[in-house]
Amino acid sequence: MPHRVARPLRNAQGLSLTELVVTMALFAVVMAGVVGTWAKAQEAYFVGSESAEVQQNVRAAIDFMMREIRSTGRDATTCAFDYATSLTTDCDANKVANCTLRLGAPWSNANGLGGPGCTGVYAIPFAQATATTLRIRSDRNSNGTIVGLSNAVTTPAAAADKSEEDVLYQLSTSNCPPGVPQCITRDDGTGPVAMVAVDINGLTFTYFPRPNFGPCAGVANPCNNAFTLPLSGQAQADNIGRIRITVQAQQQTAGQTISRTLVTEIMLRNRS
Repeated sequence: MPHRVARPLRNAQGLSLTELVVTMALFAVVMAGVVGTWAKAQEAYFVGSESAEVQQNVRAAIDFMMREIRSTGRDATTCAFDYATSLTTDCDANKVANCTLRLGAPWSNANGLGGPGCTGVYAIPFAQATATTLRIRSDRNSNGTIVGLSNAVTTPAAAADKSEEDVLYQLSTSNCPPGVPQCITRDDGTGPVAMVAVDINGLTFTYFPRPNFGPCAGVANPCNNAFTLPLSGQAQADNIGRIRITVQAQQQTAGQTISRTLVTEIMLRNRS
């Protein structure tokens, strides 16, 4: 039989350089799309996660403030506070005498720091009810006196009383961690100023009068006519019925600026 010589296949020589380059280019295009999609998905995840965290932190801060602000003016004995009416006050001789009998003599601010207990003590001092600061007081232990931020304390019980009875919230630039331009702080006068929230871009308090007072006189309830700041005097502060808190948080992540604004309103129940 005649011997047959094997004929080589036409593609036995493999891919050409041109085909290899085209294949690698197509592969690179596909991988670039995959990597780009993955990167965008990761960025969206991190931004969404940080956004949720920022909002949760602001919400937690507002909830904390709300619980304390709601107690403003708590005064079960009706002896703790002075209330300004025009140019007079209600901490007169009759009130002093009645509260001295009710609470026992001597009736003083705390630990013998002076009295009578109500003189010049206001639930919301008007000078510290501004757009970015709010000082609130409440008689938490119902002893007819308020331990103030400026009072020295001589006993652990007085210090505990002080931490709850006289508190100043404000938008601060000096008591924040390094690298944090602004934060919300809480000062109760017992030690270092505490931080309520960081990475804050704005804090605004808006004050609304009680029905039929000031800008709400003759206006149907609910009235949304806020007091003009600064308040003109203690009589306006004594007639605040509602406080609106607006907090704006801002944070940088994944090259983006995350900004969240939360607004809430608090009715003040403990008023004279």
